[in-house]
Amino acid sequence: MGLISESDVGKLMQDEKLMDAVVAGLVADSQTMDTLAEDIADKVQDALSDDAELRQKLISAAISNDAFKRKLISKLISEIE
Repeated sequence: MGLISESDVGKLMQDEKLMDAVVAGLVADSQTMDTLAEDIADKVQDALSDDAELRQKLISAAISNDAFKRKLISKLISEIE
């Protein structure tokens, strides 16, 4: 249709109340949230592959978590059996 230019979109995006409503609508939509979670998970996975410091933080946090320790022990036991 071509009635809206990029500058019009920029003006709309500066309307805080409108953007809050857009974000609330997107959050309420489970398909949008699933897609967003998948996209973010992919980016975090890429970052973990490329960033040794981030990987170390994740490993340190996991090791300090009791639930993770139980999962790790269960996984080790299941692989031994």
